[in-house]
Amino acid sequence: MEDLEISNEKLRLGFTFDHNKCIICGACVEACNKAYGGNWRVLPVFELGEAKTALSISCNHCDNPVCLKSCPALAISKDERGIVAIDQDKCIGCSYCQWACPYEALHLSKEGTMTKCHLCKDRLGNGMPYCVESCPTGALTFGWLDKPDGDVNYLAPPTITSPRLKINPPKEEIRASPIKEKKEERALGLISFTLGSEIALAYSLFKMPYFQVVSFLLLAITLLISIGHARVSTRSLRVILNQSTSWLSREVLFGGLGSITFLIDALFNRDFLYYLALIFTVVAVASSIMIYMLKSRPSWYNLDTPVSFIGTAFTVVTPLVYLFSHQPLALILGGAFALLEIFSARRKATMGFKDRRILNIAYIVLLLAGLLIPYLELVAFGLALASEVIHRREFFQKVIYYGVPGV
Repeated sequence: MEDLEISNEKLRLGFTFDHNKCIICGACVEACNKAYGGNWRVLPVFELGEAKTALSISCNHCDNPVCLKSCPALAISKDERGIVAIDQDKCIGCSYCQWACPYEALHLSKEGTMTKCHLCKDRLGNGMPYCVESCPTGALTFGWLDKPDGDVNYLAPPTITSPRLKINPPKEEIRASPIKEKKEERALGLISFTLGSEIALAYSLFKMPYFQVVSFLLLAITLLISIGHARVSTRSLRVILNQSTSWLSREVLFGGLGSITFLIDALFNRDFLYYLALIFTVVAVASSIMIYMLKSRPSWYNLDTPVSFIGTAFTVVTPLVYLFSHQPLALILGGAFALLEIFSARRKATMGFKDRRILNIAYIVLLLAGLLIPYLELVAFGLALASEVIHRREFFQKVIYYGVPGV
C-alpha cells in the first residue's frame, strides 16, 4: 500500500484523541491488554478543577522513529503505511530503543525482548485496532493523518520524534509535566565500559607502560561486561548490525576492534597497528558519548555528558603521565579538564544533581603538590578515579527523562 497524498502532504496511519469525548471508562486499555497483554496502551487521568479528563496513548508511530534509528539489532522497522513494529526474533533486549522514546511506548516482555503497539496491523483492512473499536464515545479514532498535532504541554516536544498523533485538548488546561525521574537498572556494565574505554583511550594516547596490554584488557573486559546488558544473550552479536544509524552498534564494533588491534600490536609492535587501534578507540568513545545524547533524556542531553566522558580520560591518566615523564604539561591538561568538570557539574546541579565534583578540587591541589612530591600523583590518580565513578554512578542513578505523566 502506497502513502496517500493530498496537496503534497503524505498521509500515514495514526491515532486521534479527543479529551472532550473521553468518559474514562478504560475500554481501550482493557481491549488492548486482552488482545496482547503487553500494557501497550495507558490511560492517565488528570484533575481539571472539579472535573477530570484522561489521555489514551500508546505508540505514536512517529515520522521520525528514534527507536528504529537507535536499535542496534535491526529489530525495528517501519512500513509504507507508517506502522513501526518490532521483530521479536531479532530483538536482543538492550533497551536502547526504550531510552530513545519520549512516550514510554516500549515495554519489556517476560522473554526479555521489547514489545509495543503495532496498530493491530494484521487486522487492518478487515477491522479497526482493538482500542479504537472498543471506544464507546469515539474519543479515540484512527485513520490517515496529514498534519498530526501532538504538541501539548503535558507531552514531550513533538520535534523529537514527529508523532503521528492528533489531540483535541480539553476546554480547561491540563497542568501536568512530561518530565519524570527514574533510576537506570542494570547499569554496572554501562558504567564499566564507558569508564574503561575512556581510560584506555588516554592511556594508549600517551603510550604509558604496557599500554597495548592494558588497553586491550580494559576494552575487552569492560566490553564483555557491558554486552551483558542485552537480555537475550543468544542474539547479543546482533548488537553490531546497525552501523548506519545506531551509535550503540558503532560503540560495540569499534570498541571490539580497538581491543583486538591493541592485542595484535602487543604481539607484533607495529606503528600502523597502534594508530589503527587508537582510531578505533576514539570512534568507540565518541559513539559512547552520542549514545547518551538523547533528546528524550534531558539529564543526558547535557553539556556535562561529553565533558565528563572526555574528562575521565584525561583527569585519571595525566597524573600517571607526569609520574613517568615529569612533563608539567600533563598536569596542566589534567587540571584543565578537572576545572571543566566542576563547571559542567555545577550547571547540571540546577537539575537536582548532588555531585558537584568536590573531589576535583582536592585532585587539583594534589596535582600541584606532586610537583614537589611526585608520588602524590598516585593519590591524585585515585581521587580522579573515585570522582569519575561517583559522577558516572549518579549519571545512571538519577535519569531525568520525558514520559507520559501519571503513568
